[in-house]
Amino acid sequence: MSNVYVTNEYKGYGKQNYYHNEYRIEDDTINKYKCHRQKVFDGDENHWYRDEQLVDSWNLDDPKMPEWLKDKI
Repeated sequence: MSNVYVTNEYKGYGKQNYYHNEYRIEDDTINKYKCHRQKVFDGDENHWYRDEQLVDSWNLDDPKMPEWLKDKI
């Protein structure tokens, strides 16, 4: 697994929510993940929580893959 492209981080809803997209090659597919990080205060200190969600995927020879992404491979 390796990143092909990572978008700039952007603010989400709320004060401490941030998002970015990562495009990764895994075997013979490219997967698009929406990555999220959020700062939460637990009463003593702040903690960053991270999660990611698979949004889309394409085979390497898929004609529906965006052209700009084909250029990054």
